[in-house]
Amino acid sequence: MTLRQKYYGRVFKQGNQWKISVQHGGVRKTFYSSISGDAGRRDCADKVVRWLTEETPASVSERTTVDKVFQQFLKDKALETTNIYTIENRYKNHIKPVIGSIKVLNLTVQDMKRVIMTAYKNCNLSKKTLKNLRGDLSSFCAYLDDSNIRHDLSTARIKIPNGAKASHKKSMTAKDIYTLFTCDQTIYNGQLVEDYYINAYRFHLLYGLRPGELIGLEWGDIQENYFVVQRSVNAKGQLTKGKNDFVYRHIPLTPIARKLLKQQEKYRTNFSDASERIFGDYGQICYRKRWSIFCEHNGISYITPYEIRHTFASVNKFLPEWILDVVMGHAHEGMSLGVYAHALDGDMDNVNKMLDKNLTAQIERGRNASS
Repeated sequence: MTLRQKYYGRVFKQGNQWKISVQHGGVRKTFYSSISGDAGRRDCADKVVRWLTEETPASVSERTTVDKVFQQFLKDKALETTNIYTIENRYKNHIKPVIGSIKVLNLTVQDMKRVIMTAYKNCNLSKKTLKNLRGDLSSFCAYLDDSNIRHDLSTARIKIPNGAKASHKKSMTAKDIYTLFTCDQTIYNGQLVEDYYINAYRFHLLYGLRPGELIGLEWGDIQENYFVVQRSVNAKGQLTKGKNDFVYRHIPLTPIARKLLKQQEKYRTNFSDASERIFGDYGQICYRKRWSIFCEHNGISYITPYEIRHTFASVNKFLPEWILDVVMGHAHEGMSLGVYAHALDGDMDNVNKMLDKNLTAQIERGRNASS
């Protein structure tokens, strides 16, 4: 239904003229037409449409589709953050096929509900992913409002289906952890070789970094007793500042970490270049592929690189929560910690020993399970 059709049905006859009253953006206006017959009714509806669309961007008309506006929304979103890769994928796979061809001025809440239900029924998406999808739609509604295109759309009444499955992340077993720290061979171009990324896999598990943070580490980030996490490389290979305000952090170097970094030096090409990447100039796609091949070759049950982070949290689950928050770069749950508490000298003393101790215990458990 077009805007003209929508308001045509609301035009009524008053004496010798047609009349319609419409409220938009907090302003109420009444339109009249003295043209006789159905032509006058259409004329009245056209006046409403012209008023409603004259305040919108020039590129938006009755023929403008959701897809056209959503593409501009993504471009504007990219000006705020470089981390829009997942939003683009969700739009391409789940939003565009359902509502992309709908005229943006005719988009309804029911259309957006259909996006969620189609993704749930046809793709069996998890509850978390469906919530992210609804969040994308909510951001788009806000964009329409801010752009003065539509002021009447909201996702407040869009519910996530009760039957949506919970997202279950996997974790490495102690046996798999033992294998990771005792095997370093993989298959590359059909040949059995030492895995170039072996130290990256192990460092990843030792500290539970996000994959992009691990990839973004540079030799200049290594200090005498700690290293600094201050950047991330996203799935498109773009350098970013990371996911949140807690990404920037100083983490103590453990003895195991020092050993891994020492071993990694053999791959360093320029010892005077502090900006050289520690674990190579590669992206998340390459890292994920090489990790998958390493797991298959060594009999490790595959988990995603991000789930290595979950394994770290499982290995260190008995650490004080604030230590896990700091090491993993999480926002603090409590306002007193997140806003009022600040880092003091000595706060991270012995954390390096705790991390090594917990990891070593898992490796030993894995050794016993393998014998």
